[in-house]
Amino acid sequence: MVILMYRVIASDVDGVIKPYYDPVPPELAEILRRLSRKYFIVFLSGRQVTYLDGLITGMGINPENMALIGEEGSVIMLPKDYTVMFSLQKSDMDEFLRFREKLMATLYNVFGYDIFMPPTFIILTISAGKRFSAVDKFVKEFIAKENAEKLVKLIYHRMHNVIQVMPFKTNKYTALKTLYEELGFDMSETIAIGDGKNDIPVLKEAGFPIAVGDDEEVAKYGRVRFRTVLEAFRYIEERLGF
Repeated sequence: MVILMYRVIASDVDGVIKPYYDPVPPELAEILRRLSRKYFIVFLSGRQVTYLDGLITGMGINPENMALIGEEGSVIMLPKDYTVMFSLQKSDMDEFLRFREKLMATLYNVFGYDIFMPPTFIILTISAGKRFSAVDKFVKEFIAKENAEKLVKLIYHRMHNVIQVMPFKTNKYTALKTLYEELGFDMSETIAIGDGKNDIPVLKEAGFPIAVGDDEEVAKYGRVRFRTVLEAFRYIEERLGF
């Protein structure tokens, strides 16, 4: 058995750790509890860090060896003491937040209760429902009007008719770098698991990248590929010597 000298396991959450419509598989939760006793675990997601905190509590994972990266890399939280960090410089964050507030007010004025924008730390999440196409067109035109193409970028969750407006300079990889600078880790020490194109920057830099799922482009960046996350974490356990 080969023992890999890695200190961190960084995994996407949405559709990987947590299926979209089902609970976390009990076997996966048990594997993660075992891994967290010896290795630092990072969850990465487009969701809020408060959601991720509730997820690890429900799974019974020890928060001492964990970090949560939410809002597509905009917010970092250490759940052991609820320390919050941000991957953006303050000036960049302030500029983005001013834009976000202006866009939110305009969206409410135009679309009213046809859309829902839940509270977040940094990014703007727009649940557009049946107005998805109209909202998407409006947001793109608003960005162009404000000359904000280098300030913001859009991420789509078409399955749920959701648009996320986020800082142009942030992603999961930049958040990991910020976290690692604080804690003394390195990407070469990281096993990374991802299934989507927004996971590619992390997979490209990880010491051992694992692709999960059917996306052929993502698979190009995995040293190994598995169809399911359970297969991936079983493999990690075996390779880590459990």
